Amino acid sequence: MASVLPSRVPGVLGNTSLDQFDAVIIGSGAGGAAAARVLAVVGGWRVLVLEHGPNYFLGLDDPAPDMPRPLFSNDELKLSIRGFVAQDPLLEPRTFRTDDSSPARYHPDVNTMPKTVGGAAVHADMKYPRFNRVDFRMASELESKGVRYDGAAFADWPISYDELEPFYQEAERLSGVQGLAGSDPFASPRSAEYPMPPGLPMYVASVLSEGARSLGYHPFPYPGAHNSRFYRGRPPCNDCGFCSGYGCPNNSKGSPAVTTLREALLTGRCQVRYNAHATRLLHDGNGRVTSVEYIDDDGRTQRANGTVFLLAASAIESARLCLLSDLGNENGLVGRFLMFHAQTLGVGIYRQRLHGERGRSVTHGISDLRGVRPGGDEIDPNVPLGGIVEFGTNSEAISGALSALQAFELARLQNIPGLTLPKLIRANIFQGHIAVAIQQGEDAPYFHNRVDLDPQLKDVFGQPVPRITYRTGALERAARLFYGPKLVELHRAAGAEYGFLAPADNPPQTRHVLGTLRMGTRPEASVCDAWQRFHSVENLFAVDGSVFVTSSGYNPTLTIIALALRAAAKLVSPASPERVLGRDEPL
Repeated sequence: MASVLPSRVPGVLGNTSLDQFDAVIIGSGAGGAAAARVLAVVGGWRVLVLEHGPNYFLGLDDPAPDMPRPLFSNDELKLSIRGFVAQDPLLEPRTFRTDDSSPARYHPDVNTMPKTVGGAAVHADMKYPRFNRVDFRMASELESKGVRYDGAAFADWPISYDELEPFYQEAERLSGVQGLAGSDPFASPRSAEYPMPPGLPMYVASVLSEGARSLGYHPFPYPGAHNSRFYRGRPPCNDCGFCSGYGCPNNSKGSPAVTTLREALLTGRCQVRYNAHATRLLHDGNGRVTSVEYIDDDGRTQRANGTVFLLAASAIESARLCLLSDLGNENGLVGRFLMFHAQTLGVGIYRQRLHGERGRSVTHGISDLRGVRPGGDEIDPNVPLGGIVEFGTNSEAISGALSALQAFELARLQNIPGLTLPKLIRANIFQGHIAVAIQQGEDAPYFHNRVDLDPQLKDVFGQPVPRITYRTGALERAARLFYGPKLVELHRAAGAEYGFLAPADNPPQTRHVLGTLRMGTRPEASVCDAWQRFHSVENLFAVDGSVFVTSSGYNPTLTIIALALRAAAKLVSPASPERVLGRDEPL
């Protein structure tokens, strides 16, 4: 069927002759692309993917051995300043409040995600650690250790780490993850080595790692989906420095667009319609979705029919679509237990240059401040639940200059003699001499943190916008107070001239959006079952971060992919989902 490729129809990738579909997936990011790959490649299903954003991967469905280059570059103005892939907050706003009694107000960025074929992972720097074994039974573990966080609604996942481990391995294979097995003493067991060895360490990572070792910590190469050699048709990373917040110009970054989604498209059994904004799930009232209503690039309302439907639009947007469709919320839990990560940033200013312009944004980190014991099987009840710590710096000259301008304004108010803006910019303090230790702290699930529909504000499509209600709780405050000084101490041990904690964001800006359609065994206490199917809708599944029961203290993307692969595998091979593992052709 590859002879029908590539598409020449505007707004469509893949086999344009397809008009009947076994599965319709809403969202082409990490979870949606992974599910599409299993269904099309291994299952032989006809798959339609609806993507809200535009397509910057011209020729993504071209089977030529040399993959076409996307419309990305190391252009700080385009990506970081002008928001090339960003959601427009005036056309698609969100509102925010800290509790139900407060009025929700327009907010330009309530953890909005990039809009593009391939989803949010396109702009990420592809940090792909696994969760710990204890993460999947955190409620039981906290209870057994006598640890309680007021207001938190921890629950055990309906699956175990051991059940997910083969799909973790498959996610690493398909994405192309580099790493070094055994280098992190806090990691849970794995059944195989990483697909690729670690690439070169960044200089900032070497500096911070030396400080971490002096404190008894265990720095290790951060697992990441960047090629360290030629892998599955893509070149090795050239360490250009523009990784976090940037699409990869040479496809060495294993984003969903150029890995799982492309493989699905090249079967001839997958079609992607982009600039397609899903507005409603239509259902028959008997527990089945019949079609998706969406608005195309010309502003026309269209319908897409299918047999099975999968939500992969992100935790906020998937929950919003359910609420707009009056679907799956019989127990009132749709949108509840929204989680971000409670990031704590320790900042150090160093005398020497740290060369963020070379590398992959983050190449090393530590798990010593996660709050689990070595091996990842149990928590340490003597410390708060924390998170993995990333060693990073700044590669962006323009943002460094903007920070220098802010510092100059403060200095001018204090009449510091001889200090000029050109001197501050030439000193390059806020780019070349700054390092950051970023903790991805556990964000507990709270019933009051949620997504619902704003009763007043509508978006450009005439739909109620997401209203986010969110505030941090006892766990997040305890972790910041306990681990924040340790991050500053790490900088001091690494030789920083100055160290301090960055202010906490509110709302958080982690781009890690989780919960809202949590999975579980009991329909009265969860939205989806252990295979991510809605309890009350027999042909509707969620394959993004919305199904997470807890947030863990690790970057979530690899877990999203592994869960999506597992859910799709159950659809393709109900009796033995593991049959899909390692397959690059239909069953």
